[in-house]
Amino acid sequence: MRTQTRLSIAAAAALAATAIPAAADFLGTAAAVNAPGEPALVSAEKSVSTQTLGSRATVTPSATAFGGFEIKAAADVYVLVRGNSLGTLGVTQGFLDAPRVRLYTGAGVDIITDSFGRAGFNACVSGSVFTDPVVNYYANTRGQPAHARDACVALHLAAGAYTFTVTPSIVGVTTDSGSSNPSSGEMLFEVTLQP
Repeated sequence: MRTQTRLSIAAAAALAATAIPAAADFLGTAAAVNAPGEPALVSAEKSVSTQTLGSRATVTPSATAFGGFEIKAAADVYVLVRGNSLGTLGVTQGFLDAPRVRLYTGAGVDIITDSFGRAGFNACVSGSVFTDPVVNYYANTRGQPAHARDACVALHLAAGAYTFTVTPSIVGVTTDSGSSNPSSGEMLFEVTLQP
């Protein structure tokens, strides 16, 4: 009986090998095999790029959000971490008030320090060359304004890999202003390339 099982498995494998083309047969072509009812896959050139990337998470004092992105050439980059505006836009009322964001180079070096010398940022107010472009872009171009207690920054970054962390703001440690909401909630990290 073991012999028949082995033969059956061998026969099934041989049948599958003749019925399914090798993956190499599809390389370099625009055609692809899709399951019935699934949309067709489209071949994309390597030059296709992304303008906006986002990542949504729930952040608590014990659960930091981590992420990253890479750019292939120097670019203007807008970072907006929505906390409070998730509430004003009606997405959720369980938002993270005044998210604290830190951006790092690929070598793990902090890119931004606030006016008190602390690593990171946690505001998105008008009146600064580092925030005005982001505030104006989201209000006028995207039609989804940022909130002053979101976190945002406009930068010109060199080609390379970048990572970020998002944590709650801690009064006296990462911010001088208190939070009117719990120090946990949802946030949306958005990075826009060449806005």
